Amino acid sequence: MLNIKKFIPVLFLVLSAAFIFCGCGKDRSADAKALCEIFCEDVKSGDPAKILAYYDYGAITEEELKNLISPEGLNSEEASFIETIKDSTTYSVGEPVYDSKTKTAVVDVSWHQGDYSSEEAMNAVTALDFVKAVADGADMVTGVAVKVDLTGEVARIMNPDETVKAVYSYTSLDYGIMPGLLSDYYIDGNWVLAPKGVYSNVKEIGLRLNFSDELPGFRFVPGIIYTVARGDDIIFVSDVIRVEESSIRLDFNTDMSDSDVLNEDGFLKAGKYTVMVFDEHSKDICSFDCEVQTESIEKDIIEFEDHKKDYYLSNLIYEIKDSDLMANSYVFMSGWWDYDGTSVGRSAFASNTKTIGFSVAVSSSDETELYYDYYYSEKSDFKDVNETEPLYSGSCKPSLYQDQSCYDFDFAPEEMKPGFYGLVVYKDRSKKQIAFTAACIVVEETSKDVIG
Repeated sequence: MLNIKKFIPVLFLVLSAAFIFCGCGKDRSADAKALCEIFCEDVKSGDPAKILAYYDYGAITEEELKNLISPEGLNSEEASFIETIKDSTTYSVGEPVYDSKTKTAVVDVSWHQGDYSSEEAMNAVTALDFVKAVADGADMVTGVAVKVDLTGEVARIMNPDETVKAVYSYTSLDYGIMPGLLSDYYIDGNWVLAPKGVYSNVKEIGLRLNFSDELPGFRFVPGIIYTVARGDDIIFVSDVIRVEESSIRLDFNTDMSDSDVLNEDGFLKAGKYTVMVFDEHSKDICSFDCEVQTESIEKDIIEFEDHKKDYYLSNLIYEIKDSDLMANSYVFMSGWWDYDGTSVGRSAFASNTKTIGFSVAVSSSDETELYYDYYYSEKSDFKDVNETEPLYSGSCKPSLYQDQSCYDFDFAPEEMKPGFYGLVVYKDRSKKQIAFTAACIVVEETSKDVIG
């Protein structure tokens, strides 16, 4: 039979002890820390629906939270700015300080984010530069005291707004990042040196684009990509070009395509050319058409002055016929080059010479390819040569040396016969437009016989 008298006092003592432990003096710091860790992870995730659960009903809407954490209407650069900082965000939760009287706890949380206000981050030109600067730089630390209410059966965050606003403060900052699309700042464009969009016998076409004057003041301005098509065939796609000024020029020339873009005279082939311009995210900016026309060119006549042998010995014999080459060349550094140490005059070589060549010193920015022929004659006026049968043909671009950039029009025959050698340099592959001529003599004697 159950001893009721003994059971009742024991039950009373157990319930009394439980009341004293739980209701009057239990330290619930562990509950506070556990809740705070879950809260911080939800805040870091940026999920508005999860974060909303920590707010009092009606204190904020899910839409308002969404706009605070990840605003709408951002372009790629603005979104990259926000994502970079969000991805760099971490936190560490401290030990709670529990107040048994108020049954609340305060938990200090340290939020770490890449320092987006560092000098490197602020000087970043592109979004990619910014990502690297934040990743490589030190962290900025923000401390937030999270208050936890433990008076009820379920613990509750008392001040969620302080943490959310501290962690996501960067979404409302104005760091000068370009808003909208690059096309929003485009004004107009025009063909360079062809106001009506018609070119004739050209090796280059150019399109100048004009943007709003405020564009260079923004950060993270996306670059430009442009394509060039002749008819329906795309013949060139550019790399990304940074927009650093309100006006930018986009060129296409004969050296910028692997396609066969030249006619027999060395000019761009006739036809309709279309330049389409996009930002680096493939968003359309503009499109322009031009017409390239070609006209037949008469071949220049090869002419050499008639000089005596002693004139070749004492003078440099050459003539620049092209104004562009003249403007870019350094005459005082140009001349016949003595490869073998067998030169016997300004425009003369001994018969034991292996290589003759005229070097034209030019600006290092000159990369135009030139074409050349060598002719041989027993007479200094070259009247007996057949222009259609040169002794040697070649082409070259400038070679960059330690202190100079030079065209080297070289010739190394199997046999260097004494006589006169004429060099003709052309601007075009069809060899109609003469840019330069020069002449030299190879004497009967060897350099040993001449120099002694």
